[in-house]
Formats: sequence, structure tokens, C-alpha cells
Amino acid sequence: MNRSPISSTSEKETLSLLWGCELNQERPTWTFKPQKVGKQDCVLLLSTISLGEKAKEEVNVVEILPSASPDDKKRRPLTLASLRASVLPMVVLGLEFSPPVTFQLRAGSGPVFLCGQEHYRKKGGKKRRGSKTPS
Repeated sequence: MNRSPISSTSEKETLSLLWGCELNQERPTWTFKPQKVGKQDCVLLLSTISLGEKAKEEVNVVEILPSASPDDKKRRPLTLASLRASVLPMVVLGLEFSPPVTFQLRAGSGPVFLCGQEHYRKKGGKKRRGSKTPS
């Protein structure tokens, strides 16, 4: 997938890139890992999940898989969307994830498209403070 910048501040403290992936029978899982862009924090802003035009009339379930951890063996996948072409072909979300994050097509054959933004913030950036007025 091509990654192209869509916005940045004049101070170059933040950078947002378009992000997307396709889940289908051949590739039912996708793990988002941030680019190595210096010392920056990254979050994935997931905005939409939608069925492709070739999707069959079946239920397509997209879920997020918990990160592998020896302490969290009881953690279950979390369903993000349950889509069907004739009923609900798309959902609009406003979710933020810290990478790495793995998406899975649990049911259905897709194609299901996930779209959003990679948002990079410079680590240790100076915060602007409002000016104090004398009392």
C-alpha cells in the first residue's frame, strides 16, 4: 500500500499518513506496525470498515486480536464490525489504537476494507503553554 502524507504542521511535530488494508479469504489477518520514522510515537486512527463491491451476501465479521502475552491467555478477540452487503455494508468509526494491532476477518470471505490514518507525534516535543497575565 502506498503511504502518502496528508498533513503536517509547519514545525514538523506531527505527521499523518493515509492507511488501509484488505481482509479476504486469502489474507484473513493484517497486522499494523508503524514505520520507523525517527523517535516518534505512533497511533492508528481507524475511521471506516466497508465491504468491497465483490462481497457475497454473507455476514463478514472483523475483529481485533489481543496482543500475545503470557499473562493474558484468557483475553478474547474483540469484534469491531459485523457487515452484510444488503443490510450494513459500511461502518464509520473513530477508534485509536497503539501499534502493533492485528485485525482478523473471523467470518465471511470479504473483501473487507479498513481505512484510517497513521498519526506520528514527535517524542519529547515541547508543549506550548498559554501566557500568564499578571494579576
